[in-house]
Amino acid sequence: MWEQRGSRKRLIGFSRATSDHAFNATIWDVVVHPDFQGKGLGKALMKQLIKKLRSEDISNVTLFADPEVVNFYKQLGFMPDPEGIKGMFWYPD
Repeated sequence: MWEQRGSRKRLIGFSRATSDHAFNATIWDVVVHPDFQGKGLGKALMKQLIKKLRSEDISNVTLFADPEVVNFYKQLGFMPDPEGIKGMFWYPD
């Protein structure tokens, strides 16, 4: 997502997902510049990303959310894992 002012263009938001191109996809990032948050841009990014995934017949979309954004994703139809499974991460030393 870009802001254009005259000839100046800057990135103000993006979303990113990976997929197996058959069934599953994971959304990794939905980022909106702080100056542009609260204007529905994150929601627009998510709707576009889900539309793209669905156009490729992806039916299982997952994501990992920090506690402060869980309600944002719930409003878009995402549900917490009923089994309470949490993601695991590995970081190099």
